[in-house]
Amino acid sequence: MRINWPIALMLTIGCTGTEGDARDDSFGGNGAKEDGGFSTCQLAEVIKFANESTSTFDRLREAGLSDDAAKAIIAHRNGPDGDAGTADDDIYDDLNELDGVDFVGNLALGKMVMAIVPRCENDLNDRPFIDDQTFMGQGFSFARNNEEVEVVLGVQGTTGQRLRSILLEKNGDGRTLYDRIRKNRLMEAFTYGFSLDEMPWDAEHQAARERMPLVALTIETDRFAVDEASGERELSLGTDLMDDTYFDTHGYNLLGNGIQLRGRARWDNPTTVRRLLIAAKMGTEIDADGNKTTAKVDIRNDGASADEVKSLETDVRRGKTSWSSSDAPAEPVKGVYEALKLKNLLLDIGAHKGVLLLEPAAHLRSTRSRYHMNEASTTNLKTVFTNGNARIQGVLNVVSRARSAGLISASDKPAVDAMEALANSVLDKSLIVSRLKSAGVTVTAADLKLPGELPAVTSPAELEQHRIIAETVNDIYHELAQSFDDTDRIITNAVDEDFDDNVDFFRAWRVSLDKTMARKTTFDSFLASYRSLSTATNKANSLAAFNAFGEAQQAANNDDFDDFAALDEAGWDRLEGYIEKAVLTVGQRQLETAGLAGRMLWFDQARAHWVPASSRAFSNFMIDTTDMTDMISHEEWISIPEADRTFAAPLAAAKVFNTTFVNELQIELGMEEDYVKRLKELDDKLAMDPTNAEVKQQLEGARFVWNEYRAAMKVLAELKGETVIARLKRAGAPSSIKWSAPADSKGNLALQILSDRD
Repeated sequence: MRINWPIALMLTIGCTGTEGDARDDSFGGNGAKEDGGFSTCQLAEVIKFANESTSTFDRLREAGLSDDAAKAIIAHRNGPDGDAGTADDDIYDDLNELDGVDFVGNLALGKMVMAIVPRCENDLNDRPFIDDQTFMGQGFSFARNNEEVEVVLGVQGTTGQRLRSILLEKNGDGRTLYDRIRKNRLMEAFTYGFSLDEMPWDAEHQAARERMPLVALTIETDRFAVDEASGERELSLGTDLMDDTYFDTHGYNLLGNGIQLRGRARWDNPTTVRRLLIAAKMGTEIDADGNKTTAKVDIRNDGASADEVKSLETDVRRGKTSWSSSDAPAEPVKGVYEALKLKNLLLDIGAHKGVLLLEPAAHLRSTRSRYHMNEASTTNLKTVFTNGNARIQGVLNVVSRARSAGLISASDKPAVDAMEALANSVLDKSLIVSRLKSAGVTVTAADLKLPGELPAVTSPAELEQHRIIAETVNDIYHELAQSFDDTDRIITNAVDEDFDDNVDFFRAWRVSLDKTMARKTTFDSFLASYRSLSTATNKANSLAAFNAFGEAQQAANNDDFDDFAALDEAGWDRLEGYIEKAVLTVGQRQLETAGLAGRMLWFDQARAHWVPASSRAFSNFMIDTTDMTDMISHEEWISIPEADRTFAAPLAAAKVFNTTFVNELQIELGMEEDYVKRLKELDDKLAMDPTNAEVKQQLEGARFVWNEYRAAMKVLAELKGETVIARLKRAGAPSSIKWSAPADSKGNLALQILSDRD
C-alpha cells in the first residue's frame, strides 16, 4: 500500500530522535485541521495518542519524539503532582492544548501522526466490515422501535479526572462517596401508593411533594420495603453494571449525522455478563432543561454465552449475530447502514461496494443505581384526599378539649376562634362554594362534589369546571393548614419548643420495644401508646422505664440523646400535649397533601380525556437512575488483559479520559407510545385542517398532559441536585460545579472528545 506522506512528515522519517522542535515551535494547533496536511482521523488519533497511559516516555521516544517533547507531553498530562491517574491530571482536549506544550511543533506532530497511521487505514483484509452484500436477501424489521424520553441532569464544571477522584474516595467504612450519594431519600416523598402513616411527613419531604402537584408517583413496592436493621421503610436501589462500546467510522460519520450505535454487555455480577444488547439511536437531542428525546431501536440477548459475549464487538462490525444459532441481521446495525447509505456516506474499496467500516471508538463503563416510579392508583389518591377532612375534624376535637381544659387564654382566643370558624366552613363546604362562585362556578353545598367524588368528564367544559374545583379546594386546604400551624401550640399547650425533643426520645423508646413502630411516620400510634402508659396503674413504671432508656442511650454516647434529661411526673404529664402537637404537625402536611391529591385526581381525568387510549401505569413506568460512567478509548481498553476487563476492580485511573455523574429519569420504552401516537395523530389532523378549533384544543390538551409527565421527571432530577452538589463541594470539588443538563448524551460526549470536534 503506497502512502503519500506530507512533506513535514517525510522530513522526520529516518531521524534518530535526537532532533526536535524548539521550545516555542508551533504546528498551528487547531489550524492543522484546515491546512490539509493530515486527515481528520489522523489528527484525532494524535490527541488520543498523547493522552494514552501507554504513551510513556519510552513509547514517545520510540515514535521518534525528542526527549524534551516526550517529557513535556507527559508532564502536562500528569499535572502538577507528576503522577498519572490523579485528580490534577490535565488530558489534552484539543490540538491547541497539545500545540501549547514546549518542544511540540511540526516535527513532533509529524512523528506522532506516523505512530498512529495504521489506526486510520481502510484495509479490509484484517477487520470485519459491511458492504452491499451483507444484508442481501435477508428480512429486516425494527424491534422495540420507540421514542426514548428522558430528563438528564448532572455534575458540570469540573474535570472528569477530579470528579472521579472525589467520587471514588472512601470513608472509614470503606464506602465510596458515589456509594453514599447515589441514593437520595428525598425521593421517598413520592410514595402515594403506601400507607399514610408510613410516608415521610417532615418539612423537606412535604416541600418536595409541593413541587409536583399533578403527577402522582409512587416508588415500586420492593424498593420501599422495610429495612431489617432499622425497621423503617427505606428506598433501596438496584445496581446495573454495564460496559458500552460505541462504534463509529474513522471520519466519525455517525457522530456527525446524529446517529449512535452501541453494543452493551450488562453484568449480572462483577465477573459474569447477563445480557447483551445492540442499540441504535437516531437524532438524540437534549434541550436546555435536560429533556432528552431519541428514536431508539435495540435487540437483546438474555443469558448470553461466553462466546457470544466475546464476539459482540465483531458482530456489530459485521452487522450480524448468531444469537439464534444462525446468522441473522442485527437490525440496529442494518438501520444505521441504510441511514448512511441514504446520505451517500458509504465507501467503495476495491471490489467491495457500499462499505461501512465500523470501529470500536469508545468504551463506557457505568455503575448505574436505579429503581422505578409508578403511578399511584386513584383509589390511593382518594384515600389521601379523604384523609384531609379527617385531619380537619381531628383538630376541631383538640380545640374542644382545650376549651374544656381552660388552655386557651383570652389573648389567644381570637386566633383559635378564627381557625375554628375556618375549619368548620371547609367541612360544611360553605367557604368552598363561596370561592367557586368568585371563580365563575355556581353550585350549592348540597350539590358540590369534591375531587374524590367527581364523575368522569364528557366535555372540555366539564373538565375545566373540575379543574377549578380541585384547585380551589387545594388553595383552601393549604390556607387552613397554615391556620392550624399558627395555633397548634396553643390548643395543645406545647408552648416550650425546647421540650419538643422529648417527643423524639419517647418515640425512640417505644420503637426499641416494638420494632414494627419504626416504620410509623405519624404520631397517632405513639399518642395512643402514651395514653395507655399513663393510667394511674401504669404511669410510675412507664416514667421509670422511659428515664432508664434515655440515660442508657446517653451512657452509650448516642448523639441523638445528648440533650436528654430525666422527666419528673409533671414533665411526663406535659409530654402528652407535645406528642399531640406532633400529631397535628403531620396532620397539617397531610391536609396540604390532600389538596394536592385533589389536583392529581383532576389530572387523571385530563389524561383520560385528552389521551383516551392511555391508562395509568402501575408497573415499570418511570426509571430513575444515578449513573457514574468512566470513558476509555479502544486503545486503552485493549491494553487491559482480557481476563481483567471485569467489574472486580475499578479501571486504572490513568486509562480513563473522562468521568461523568448524572441522574437520568426515563419513561420506560413503550410507556410513552400512547402519548406520542396521540400527539402525532393530532398534529397530522391539524396539518390537514389548520383552522379546526376542536383539533387545536385537543392537541393543546394532549401536549399539556404529556408535558406534565416530562416535567415530573425534571422535578425528580432537580431535587437531587442540591444534595449532590453540596456533598461534592464538602469533599473538595471546586465551587464552580453545578447541577445542570449535559451538552449531549454520554456516548456522544465520549466520541466528541475523542474526535476533537467542537
